[in-house]
Amino acid sequence: MAAETVRILVAIEPRMYREVLAFYFRKQRPQSEVVLASPETLWDEVNRTRPHLIVANMVPSELKEMLYWVEVRNDEELTAIISADGYFDVIHEASLEDLLVAVDKAEEDLADSS
Repeated sequence: MAAETVRILVAIEPRMYREVLAFYFRKQRPQSEVVLASPETLWDEVNRTRPHLIVANMVPSELKEMLYWVEVRNDEELTAIISADGYFDVIHEASLEDLLVAVDKAEEDLADSS
């Protein structure tokens, strides 16, 4: 049986950041499905795509009950808060590679459950 595709919903501002992050995820993890949303369309896209991972500036508390999420704060040092099925980390001066941790955790969990 084929492994399920990890669905990643990227809803960060500004728009260029979300586009760059989506491009990076698609290049680094081409087996993943990456969907873009604005913060205003986040809920619609969650309901439509049922993502495994949400990357947003602010993840609503109801969505934090999902297994995987990343909050990317546009403060002076670009902080990422990562929560992935028991893994939790706050990364100051986050890099794109740091955000792949959450994608990899989601992939591992889906592979283990299939």
